[in-house]
Amino acid sequence: MAKSDKILISFLSSLSKKKKQFLWEMLMFMSLLGTFAALSEDLIHGKLKLFDTIIGEWIYRFTEPGVTTAAVWITTLGSAFVEVPLLLGTVAWLLFRSKKHWQAVMLAISLSGSELLNLFLKEIFHRSRPTLPHLVEAGGYSFPSGHAMAAASFYGMLGYCIWRSRQKQGKCSWPLPAFTGMLIFLIGLSRVYLRVHFPSDVIAGFGAGGAWLIICIMVWQTIDNHSHS
Repeated sequence: MAKSDKILISFLSSLSKKKKQFLWEMLMFMSLLGTFAALSEDLIHGKLKLFDTIIGEWIYRFTEPGVTTAAVWITTLGSAFVEVPLLLGTVAWLLFRSKKHWQAVMLAISLSGSELLNLFLKEIFHRSRPTLPHLVEAGGYSFPSGHAMAAASFYGMLGYCIWRSRQKQGKCSWPLPAFTGMLIFLIGLSRVYLRVHFPSDVIAGFGAGGAWLIICIMVWQTIDNHSHS
C-alpha cells in the first residue's frame, strides 16, 4: 500500500461520523456541480454535438409502440402534474399527522427551488430542443432538463425523508435509495427517448438537481441535529 493511501486511510479513520458524512456530501456536491459546469462549458463552445448524436441515436434504436407508451408514463412522473399533488399530499401529512413542520418546508423547497433554478439556467443558455419530431409536447428551452432536475431534487429528497424515517425506526431501508435512483434515471432517460431533450441536457439536469439536493439534505441534517440537541 502506498504511503499516500495510508495517510488517507489514517485521516478518514480519525474523523468523527458527522465529519465523514460532511466530507462525502461535499465530495458528491462538487462532483455533481463539476459535471454540470463541464457540460455547460462544452455547450458554450459547441462540443456536445457528437456526444449527443452518438448517445441519442443509440437510444432511438429501441423505439417501438410499447416502449413509447411506457416512456410517456414514466416522463409524466417527472412532471408538475404528478410532483405538485404528491408534494402537497406529503406536506399535508407531515404538517398535520406527523407534526414535522420543518421537514415539510424542506421538501417544498427542494422542488420549488429546483424549478426556479431550472428556469434561471434555461434563460442563461437558451439552447433549443432537438429538431426531431417530439413524441410528447414540450416547450421552452432545453438545457438543462427540467424533468431531470426536478426528479433528482424532489424524488431524491422524498426518498431521503422516507429513508431517514425508516432508519430511525430500525426498519430495512437499503432498497429505497436503489429504487429512488432508478426512478430518477428512468425519468431522465424518457426525456431523451421522447426526443424532447439531448442526452447532455439530462445529464446536466442530474448534475444541477443533484447538487441542489445535496444542499437541501445538508440543511435538513443541520436543522435535525439542532432539534435533537
